Amino acid sequence: MAETGAQSTYVMPTFLVRLRDPGIKNVLVCGCGGGFDFVHSMNLYPELKLMGKNVIIGSYSFGNPENIGNAEMYHVDPSDLRTQVKKVTANSKYDRNYGPEVLLCAFLDKMYPADEPHFVYAYYARAFTIKMLVRLYQKIIHDHSIDAIVTIDGGSDSLMRGDEAGLGDPVEDATSVATVASLAAGLKQAFLITIGVGCDRFNSVSDAATMRAIGEITHDGGFLGAYLIEPGSVGARFYADCLEHMNANHRFRSVLAGAIRAATEGYTGSQGPLPEYLQDRVRPGQLYLWPIMSIMWAFDACVVAKRSYTISWIKDADSVHEALECFNKARARLSHQNMVRAVEELP
Repeated sequence: MAETGAQSTYVMPTFLVRLRDPGIKNVLVCGCGGGFDFVHSMNLYPELKLMGKNVIIGSYSFGNPENIGNAEMYHVDPSDLRTQVKKVTANSKYDRNYGPEVLLCAFLDKMYPADEPHFVYAYYARAFTIKMLVRLYQKIIHDHSIDAIVTIDGGSDSLMRGDEAGLGDPVEDATSVATVASLAAGLKQAFLITIGVGCDRFNSVSDAATMRAIGEITHDGGFLGAYLIEPGSVGARFYADCLEHMNANHRFRSVLAGAIRAATEGYTGSQGPLPEYLQDRVRPGQLYLWPIMSIMWAFDACVVAKRSYTISWIKDADSVHEALECFNKARARLSHQNMVRAVEELP
């Protein structure tokens, strides 16, 4: 094989090669489906900084921005006042039960003091339709000259088509994926990244269905590489330190984040001893850990969106209530037609 001067690596995952593009200067990294999804991006954050990228973070979490004080109101969609978006910093006030946005800012200020004050856009995942989230991201893209979007899902329910037996939290994930895909034409790159595959079995998502989805998306040209996070790597240490900082400063413990960290550190199975940071949330036998949870998988958001039935069902909804109603009616039709798949099992 002839070597070319432009080819610097043959083994780096495609999504990282594309993100290295010097034309990409500003990257929006956002949660895909609520919870700690945006926090999982800390596995990738040091690499983006090493590339020289300016990273803007959006939470799209299950925390209520109304509970965050001393934060600038950045945006409210006129169609639904619950869509308030706050620009949170380390000086913002948070509920001691749950404050990942504020605590992430404080952690980043500590780790990258030259770039402080860091900020996170905090907004509630269950308040947005696709149309509303598009308007928000268009504003962020304009205000920060965004070149690429990476939406990160903890688990794999974002990959479900909509006809599987179990779907996790399908509407929030589909809303996010559809939004990123709809904006892709005006960006250099638009990715969906999943991490923690296997965790969503506790939300009734089949691991076999996830593997089938990855295969189908690969066949459609949408798989953009993956890598297994190494224990002791910069990303793994950064993520673990971030979680430790959060655990020390609010009461909430993310099982999914703990599972990703535990899998990275080599914990496997369901019967062995659990690491201390998981013991408050799960008992032995409740959580099955395996190395696949520490793999970061990347996909073309447009390919994932095109494959999704759920997106086609909810894309025209003008309210969250309407989106849920459309989703439930479509699922009922599938069930009536015997088109919902049986629970898929690994051989």
